Amino acid sequence: MKTSPLPGRVLLLLLGFFSVAVRADDPAPLRDAITRGLGFLAREGDEWMNKKDCNSCHHLPELIWSHREAERRGFEIDPAMLAEFIAWADERSRKAKKADEMTAFMKLAMPDKPAPELAKLIVDGQQPDGSWKIGGQFATMQRREVPEATENSARLFILALATQDSAAADAAREKAAALLAKSGPAKSIETLVFRALYARRFGSREEADALRAEILAHQHEDGGWSWMIAEPQSDPLATGQVLYLLHQSPDASTAEATARARDWLLKAQREDGGWPIDITRISKIDRSAPAKAKSFKEATDIYIYWGSAWATLGLLHGVPVVAD
Repeated sequence: MKTSPLPGRVLLLLLGFFSVAVRADDPAPLRDAITRGLGFLAREGDEWMNKKDCNSCHHLPELIWSHREAERRGFEIDPAMLAEFIAWADERSRKAKKADEMTAFMKLAMPDKPAPELAKLIVDGQQPDGSWKIGGQFATMQRREVPEATENSARLFILALATQDSAAADAAREKAAALLAKSGPAKSIETLVFRALYARRFGSREEADALRAEILAHQHEDGGWSWMIAEPQSDPLATGQVLYLLHQSPDASTAEATARARDWLLKAQREDGGWPIDITRISKIDRSAPAKAKSFKEATDIYIYWGSAWATLGLLHGVPVVAD
């Protein structure tokens, strides 16, 4: 049996004692869903770390991000466990030779933790046209076009830089201005979310509000959003991302949409704490042949984790931060 690189918490996870403390005035269903989501991310993240030697853009950053946000909101997270998550991810981040989406998500997950080496990777990785070289999940495996994925990546890197180095972010933004000005109609909800987050940080209030209104117009009757705008089936990845965005600037005009999205996520959650995803509605790679069964399962597992992380983050940001 392969030895876990994080032995201090394996028994805890296997015995199911991963828990959170709740206050009497917190909505029980919401906190229960978050509790189970965090437990799922911890268990599956531990398995990922046992099998892989990379952070990936869809596992370790979201694992750390969700647990840190939970801790800020009064959830009782084992500090030793979280420290091991961060140490494991830090070690592999420092081995990176170039910036990828994992680099950006790591900075977004820990905006208060100085990481000049990651910032340098991002700055050095910007290409002459203002873009960054994008990874396979963003570039070639999803059902949107490469230019749309490229603009998403650029906004993500610039937002990551802005967490600690506004001057570097402004320089990168100026370099990427012409590229981002070419943005066409979005095909994915994720693109609209990234555009809205970017507009909130760097654009005008009117631009951010217009993007938010466009996103709200795509909400399904069941309360969720589909990852591809044209798809009729809601999924947790897109719904979690939208809920995360809506919680950044809540107001009366979005309260109903926010509540419907939250309720959809609570109803869609699986017993194990994760959320189901049909990857055929996100990925453009045909894995229907019997010979692709292993690839289909592996890709599905990745997107279940990714979607569950965003669903948990979206729900978490509806819980107030506990004052120090």
